[in-house]
Amino acid sequence: MKVLAVALADESQRFIKGYPPKGARLFLQPDIEVMRLAALLQPGDHLRYLDERVESAEQPDRDLCLVHVGLGQEDRARELLHNWGDGACPPVFFGPQVTSWRETAPDWCRPRVVGDITDIWTQLRSDAESGHLQPLYRASGRPGYVAPRQLRVNIEMDSTRQTIQFVRGCFCPEPVKPLCPEYLYYGPNTLVRTPEEVIGEVITLPRKRIHLLDDDVAALPDYYQELFSRLRDYHRQWVVNASERLFDQPRLIRLLSKAGTKVIYLNESFLLGRLHRAAGNHRLVHRLYRRVKSLQASKMLVGARLVMPLEPSLPTDYDKIASVLRQIDLDFIEPRFLRPDGSLARVVYRPMVTSTDPAWLKNRFYSMETITDRMVRRPRRVGVFTTAVYLLPYSAAYRQSFLEGLPSP
Repeated sequence: MKVLAVALADESQRFIKGYPPKGARLFLQPDIEVMRLAALLQPGDHLRYLDERVESAEQPDRDLCLVHVGLGQEDRARELLHNWGDGACPPVFFGPQVTSWRETAPDWCRPRVVGDITDIWTQLRSDAESGHLQPLYRASGRPGYVAPRQLRVNIEMDSTRQTIQFVRGCFCPEPVKPLCPEYLYYGPNTLVRTPEEVIGEVITLPRKRIHLLDDDVAALPDYYQELFSRLRDYHRQWVVNASERLFDQPRLIRLLSKAGTKVIYLNESFLLGRLHRAAGNHRLVHRLYRRVKSLQASKMLVGARLVMPLEPSLPTDYDKIASVLRQIDLDFIEPRFLRPDGSLARVVYRPMVTSTDPAWLKNRFYSMETITDRMVRRPRRVGVFTTAVYLLPYSAAYRQSFLEGLPSP
């Protein structure tokens, strides 16, 4: 069977013929859901992966067409369906946006998959082969694990990124759960893989750098302590996510460092409800600063994911918030902004940005002056290798994507 899988792109990042792709190559990685799906293909199946960030969506000539719809990409999905016309094979829509609609999906969104497409792939493939696709496929909601498979991708993309998950399910703070694909697919359900299974997969990965997709390594501290105490023998370099609960687990922090963790991204729980208070509270700023320094002292860079509400009637002074972020001395930030209705706002760079514009945060944080200052000071904390191999390329990538008018990765 010939399968086409399309990953939609926002208008700001969609490929334009004759121009290079927008955004840093470091962040131009294939869609993880399509990579998992590729691992389920049968012998003789052929998957064509098309990513709108690096190439234009072509008229499909396949037995089955799949369209991944991320949050906020409804308009682009409808436009693509219109452009393909009635003569094309009917696309099957899946992804976080489709799942978030549940029973209230628009009429044009069919056939569609609610939940994790890998859970119902066998039935979907069988129906496509017989030519009788159903209007709705509903996954079970029970988390499963499929190891991602490398895809043949456009040369402009970075296909070297290695990912793994130890635990499937959502451990995000409550305000951001509706934005988390794991929560949309599985709700409160989780799947904890055995250490033997995890280590067996790690051994098969050919490169040293691995991105752990788990939401929070502090959610199950005993489990992660056992795993990283065993994984330290394999000399890998890790990029992981954690909540503020990590600071209650000093042994886990030490094990993460010894196992080769180079970057820790603190989720929204670290600064949720604190940024505005910190603007006028020196003690709170100092407490947050000491926590960041405790991780950097263990030779790990520290990023933070932020979620901030937009209140049109109450303009925010983002210069004060940017100053707080610099005082805390984080290495990376990934801010997201929520409209009053709970949807994501597309905040991008434009010339003459002012301090009342949300884009001011990244404008200040990823200025050349600020990046240079961090590059000069970090080797003393995290070492020359981590500074050169992680801090510099990541900072440059965030700056490039921001200046090209793209939202946070």
